[in-house]
Amino acid sequence: MMRCPKCGERFNPKVGQAEGEWSDIIKLLPAFGRHGRLVFEYTELFSLHPLTEKGKKIYRILAGLAAIFQEEKFLFDRKEYRISRAGIVEALTVVCNKQFQSPLENHHYLMKVMIGISDRERKAVRDEDDKRQREREAGGRRSEVRDQEEGPIVTAEEYKRRMGIESLAEWVGKKI
Repeated sequence: MMRCPKCGERFNPKVGQAEGEWSDIIKLLPAFGRHGRLVFEYTELFSLHPLTEKGKKIYRILAGLAAIFQEEKFLFDRKEYRISRAGIVEALTVVCNKQFQSPLENHHYLMKVMIGISDRERKAVRDEDDKRQREREAGGRRSEVRDQEEGPIVTAEEYKRRMGIESLAEWVGKKI
């Protein structure tokens, strides 16, 4: 037992350390926004009991997820993947809804689910970019077709020279 230097109250150092760890955990929760409960449900899949004695591990799990939430990217097998917050939430939901036979030991299952979602998101962005590019190209081709239908653009001077006309004023109102 120790005494607090400020108030003189006696306390157990382990209890003081656990309270500090839980204070750090609580400070991390706003990083997840409205998905804090889902993230904490994910930490429960690691079967960290009793919770009061596993504050360090819970903090490490939450800190790793907070980094993924904030940066919207993660590393797995030395490869970087980008994923949206919605994708992260979807992956956490899939993992939390799965019935595991034994407690999770690491983030590997979550990472594999997030890789699939990341690949799907990347493909959707690429498909959208390709669609926009095709629309731009098709728009350019339409104006080229229009130009070919109307014939080449000729200046007034060139037209007069080709037709052997002195002045275009005498042709006003007549069909050219």
